[in-house]
Amino acid sequence: MSTVTAKVATAPSAAPKRSPSPKPSLLRRFAPPVVVAVLAVALWWLAAVVADSLIFPTPAEAMSSLADDLGKAEFRANVLDSLRILALGYLASTVAGSLLGLALGISPFWTRSILPIFYSINSIPKIVLYPIFLSFLGIGELSRGGFTFYAAFVPMFLVAVESTASVQQIHLKMAASLKVSWPRLIRQIVIPSALPALATGMRMTFGLAFLGLLLAEMFSSSSGIGYELLRNVSLVRMENIMGTVVLIMVMALPPTIALQWLEHRITAKFGG
Repeated sequence: MSTVTAKVATAPSAAPKRSPSPKPSLLRRFAPPVVVAVLAVALWWLAAVVADSLIFPTPAEAMSSLADDLGKAEFRANVLDSLRILALGYLASTVAGSLLGLALGISPFWTRSILPIFYSINSIPKIVLYPIFLSFLGIGELSRGGFTFYAAFVPMFLVAVESTASVQQIHLKMAASLKVSWPRLIRQIVIPSALPALATGMRMTFGLAFLGLLLAEMFSSSSGIGYELLRNVSLVRMENIMGTVVLIMVMALPPTIALQWLEHRITAKFGG
């Protein structure tokens, strides 16, 4: 009996379970960006005061001019027009790039054949190809939407192809040995493996789509936020220019935060 008791006493105790790490509070999550934004505004204000120039506005002057612009129905219509084209072009490029990349990335032959061509296209400055869109689509919504689609489609397609081609071969060989059908292979192996990279691509290509839209509106358009920005540049209205730049940043912030949240959720779930 004493021997049994001694063994129980000397046996190593079970390792305590590690409690899950607490999630960061909202204050810790959003405090750093807010602090950086406040510091940026303070530096902007300080630079404007030190420069003491009639051309370089203070943040208060820029916000005042932005408030005046937003009070005009034409300006608000241009902003809404840009948001509509951006949403349609970005969603279309994301869906088309992901589906086509998944379809072609599963084939090693097509991956080797197509990737060099699309990488060379992606290396060309976007604005160089814009005259081609104007020639075929004309000046208007079609060229703006088409260029927005192109600016995001090519990088999204490349991300989809690369992520699909990098699926571990052992999983594909096991599926082949079990005679798994192609739809089930795509649904249960390829898509879960590629989803983290696709989520990252969605976040990255949003900014490219927005940039493509602004370029199209600045160079050949009579509406949109890019058109308003270029008109202020031609009139050298710096306070309006800075106000419009702030508005563009505010427009891009909510989708960026949402896409970043989606990327974190997908990466945590599928172990990217």
